[in-house]
Amino acid sequence: MTLTPVALVLLTAQRHHLEDHPAEQALSRAWQARVRSAREAGHLIVHVQWDGGEGTPGETFSRGWVHHPDFRPEANDLLIRARVPDAFAGTGLDAELHGHAVRELHLLALPGAEVLPATAGTARALGYTVQILEARPELSGPV
Repeated sequence: MTLTPVALVLLTAQRHHLEDHPAEQALSRAWQARVRSAREAGHLIVHVQWDGGEGTPGETFSRGWVHHPDFRPEANDLLIRARVPDAFAGTGLDAELHGHAVRELHLLALPGAEVLPATAGTARALGYTVQILEARPELSGPV
């Protein structure tokens, strides 16, 4: 297990979030640059996979539920499954982050995603430093 003080948390990288988005390709390139920069810096990459209800675009185990092909978890990444808008609620995320010595979270999500404020609020309450990264495709600068 690698210890790192920073984690990049991908909150909306499932197919149903990104496919058919009007800026899918540009978002993918920008987010890939963020992930690449985070990996190069030795940061932990966390993929949150939201379980969706029956008949929803993100229905658990459906095509939309899986991660977008450009953001599949790699061997040293952390995969967390969540059900409610807060990635900490009912998951082992806090324990996993503590286990990796993470103290700062960089959150990446589509603008307006309800999961962003819920997850950021809990992270701050738990004592993490939180940086919300711009998800717009034209902003692909370093993490």
